[in-house]
Amino acid sequence: MNFFRRLMTTMGAATVAAGLLTAPTLSLAAPETLAVALPGDFPGLDPSKDTSPLGFNYRLNVFDALTELQRDGSMRGRLAESWEPSADLMQWTFKLRKNVVFHDGSPFTADDVVFTTQRVLADNATPVRTFIKLVKSVEKVDDHTVKFTLIQPYGIFYRQISYLNIMSKTYFDKVGDQGYATKPVGTGAYKFVEWVKDDRMVLEAFDKSWRGALPIKKATFRPIPSEASRASALLSGEVDLVPALPPSLMTQLKSSDELNVDIAPGFRVIFAAFNPNKPPLDNPMIREAIDRGIDRQAITDKLLRGLGKPTGIMVPPMNIGYDPSFTPTKFDPVAAKELIAKSGYNGEVISIQYPNNNIVMANEVVQAMAGYMTAIGLKVEIKPMEFTAFFPLWLQSKLDSMYLFAFGSSQYHAETVLTTMYEDGSHAYKVDKEIDRLLKEQRTTTNVAKQKELIAQAFRRSNENRYHLPLYDEMQAYGVKKTVDYKPWPDGFIRLYDFK
Repeated sequence: MNFFRRLMTTMGAATVAAGLLTAPTLSLAAPETLAVALPGDFPGLDPSKDTSPLGFNYRLNVFDALTELQRDGSMRGRLAESWEPSADLMQWTFKLRKNVVFHDGSPFTADDVVFTTQRVLADNATPVRTFIKLVKSVEKVDDHTVKFTLIQPYGIFYRQISYLNIMSKTYFDKVGDQGYATKPVGTGAYKFVEWVKDDRMVLEAFDKSWRGALPIKKATFRPIPSEASRASALLSGEVDLVPALPPSLMTQLKSSDELNVDIAPGFRVIFAAFNPNKPPLDNPMIREAIDRGIDRQAITDKLLRGLGKPTGIMVPPMNIGYDPSFTPTKFDPVAAKELIAKSGYNGEVISIQYPNNNIVMANEVVQAMAGYMTAIGLKVEIKPMEFTAFFPLWLQSKLDSMYLFAFGSSQYHAETVLTTMYEDGSHAYKVDKEIDRLLKEQRTTTNVAKQKELIAQAFRRSNENRYHLPLYDEMQAYGVKKTVDYKPWPDGFIRLYDFK
């Protein structure tokens, strides 16, 4: 533990309080304006080309999908009033909400759903396609009814379709790709006003929103990559809300009489992963050694001060597919060293790439991991990156050898994680045919117990081969002005229309 003591001393983390008091519940009205600090900027404005976590804060407010997730994990209609699958789960028919208009005034109809779906399906480069790739065809039944035909049965299609943010065909025909990418319109509760890259995005309440009157009339998202700078902006009053705070600054923030600072469950799992096609990580003994050589409990307890919980599965507890029998890998540096000795390791450098502004205390976590890996006899190079540089490489499976990332299902279902990182055609560096088979089989049933059983088999095989190493469930620490009544969602995304 000498490495950890040195790291903690360097950070000055001894000043962090181990326990956090719950802020008193206040009965407050939402402010008319709101400024939110985010750890980075949005990759782009075209919703058909982006699935980034940061981008959800923009997409959820400016656009609507057919369905939407609730706090308890259930789904309800958004642009769809209802939906019905065929008996074989091959066709899904959605009845659409009437009297909905886009921000440019054009009416929302089934034509827009068909257009958006076909646009995404025709773009092999967009990550959005992953979530609707089972769609064989989409057709307009009438102005307010649309039918999807799938290539195979899919029991949770109504969940996955919530990744498809509906665009206006009428507006797109007028402005084209470039116009939509610079001045987008949706049917969302808020309309786009301006985006100054790396400085701010401004949204205004849409007075014709189908949701009705909205308390917050104007909102500004500010990208502030530095954790300390986000905290300072909150203390100074420059922003009203910071949904992600580092544990090392919470004590200071809690001392302010003007702020509420607290912890809430998160929805992401922090994990390490490999390119198992390149040496030395093509050797399963090396991957196992790394897994056994990382002390997850020390990282979450001593470094993150409770803002993480060690885990042995790639989804957190609120997800369908979570299995508590998956326990964290036991820290065993002796066994890890023996594996390295037997592996024939020749001293190749293992690089660890990671987004340094997307995970709380990412720099310190990776430093700890590198210290553990060095202690068992591996040579390590740390490569921090801005999220906007990291994410495209992750999407294209072009990271060097090892990386740290955080991922979670905004649908609270393991399907998203498996589809994105394991399935044939996903971001996997190496597709396991058995995992691919299990994933496809679980789609053919609406029986949740059966789904869970198949998902558990898939994650168990992943753990055995150590394609991904689940490290810890992420908790979210947030700070907000006491004049703002804010209740965070597990996914941490800001839904401006949710403020009461």
